[in-house]
Amino acid sequence: MATLFGALATVAIGLTPAVAHTNLITQTPEANSQIASWPAQITLEFDEQLQNLGDEKANFLVVNNAAGDQVSENDETLLGNTITVTLSPNQVQGPVLVYYRVVSGDGHPVEGEYTFTYGIGVETAEGVVEEETTEYPIAVYLASAVFIVSGLFFAIYSYRRRSRI
Repeated sequence: MATLFGALATVAIGLTPAVAHTNLITQTPEANSQIASWPAQITLEFDEQLQNLGDEKANFLVVNNAAGDQVSENDETLLGNTITVTLSPNQVQGPVLVYYRVVSGDGHPVEGEYTFTYGIGVETAEGVVEEETTEYPIAVYLASAVFIVSGLFFAIYSYRRRSRI
């Protein structure tokens, strides 16, 4: 029994807690912000070093304007715990989507997204809720009623006919 307890204690001591993946701590432009002029680049800062996996493009940052067009170049730069990408000129005002995928210090990929708005006072569709109206045509109700009533009459007729035999 003491041997089993000793083995379990050794295994429990040898266990290391799970390492958390990296988290996005700052972004330029900031999430949910409104900016008046189009930035030349996007920079994201994480809480730990990012890894570059050699020739394989494992870290990327994609930016789409309000029309859905990609406005980021393919020139991501990794420096310690930051990733930066150059932006193409953009005239389309509205919400901008920033999507990222990076490899954290422990080797796990981390991905996420955020938005900001290009243009001060630009109206966006965010927060607009369309009222759902579901109108069933009266014909559906009538057909259902006729079907149910016909079924009841057929059941009563069949029951009476069976009772006579």
